Amino acid sequence: MAMPGQLMFARRLGPTARLLIWLLVGVSCVVADVRYHALEGLRSGFSLLLQPARAAMRAPTDIAAELGGFFVRHRLLQKERDTLLIERAQLMVSVNAAQELARENTELRTLLQLQSRPGQQVVHAALLYQGHDWFAQRITLDQGGNAELRSGLPVVDASGLMGQVSRVYPGSSEVTLVSSPQQLTPVMVERTGQRGLAAGSGQGQMELRYMPAQTDIRAGDRLLTSGIDRVYPAGIPVARVSRVSRSQSSPYLRVESLPLAGLDRSRAVLVLIAEPQVATP
Repeated sequence: MAMPGQLMFARRLGPTARLLIWLLVGVSCVVADVRYHALEGLRSGFSLLLQPARAAMRAPTDIAAELGGFFVRHRLLQKERDTLLIERAQLMVSVNAAQELARENTELRTLLQLQSRPGQQVVHAALLYQGHDWFAQRITLDQGGNAELRSGLPVVDASGLMGQVSRVYPGSSEVTLVSSPQQLTPVMVERTGQRGLAAGSGQGQMELRYMPAQTDIRAGDRLLTSGIDRVYPAGIPVARVSRVSRSQSSPYLRVESLPLAGLDRSRAVLVLIAEPQVATP
């Protein structure tokens, strides 16, 4: 039943009429926007409202791109680090080799100056190995009987007396170091000329024996070969006094010294051979 004021037979607009009306409204909006820019404010408002939605939609893509870039940069940094470590190791090897060559060059130059001693020949030799028993205080050289070496010849390095040839083989020889307990070396104190007998005490040390308590000797004095045994030429540095102690129960001093030669580090040495003296008629 129709309400008061309402038409009983009111007709609704059909689909075609509604479509035409909406088309007319749309065309009007387009004309108004194109000609008078009437929808700029509405467009700006919608753009602001949709900005968070656009950012949320772009977030997964941005995060994926950032993660991909991070992993790529991480791999590149790892490769650069590995390359730098390899280059550093190579440089360290080169530096160590250069330092070793410089040390050997200095040692060889000093050895060459020793060849100017009159009345003796020298044989250049190099350390083959130190031996398994270091307590025996022996080393093995790469020269032997083929180089006219024989037992008893003195061996020196750039700093002083190393020892004495004790065994000779065709291609090698064994040297007993001055620090060996089996080795005795006639020496003299460079400062005073006092003569004595230096004996090895093992473990790279020496001891000056049978020095009277009143002997003028002090720590720091250098000991040289005296030459009285006619085995070692006179004047070869042997050791430096490290400690002098006196005992009331003994008439002798206890004089400890350290060898000057590089017993545990020298690799280039000279074997001294005295030239035979020609008898004058």
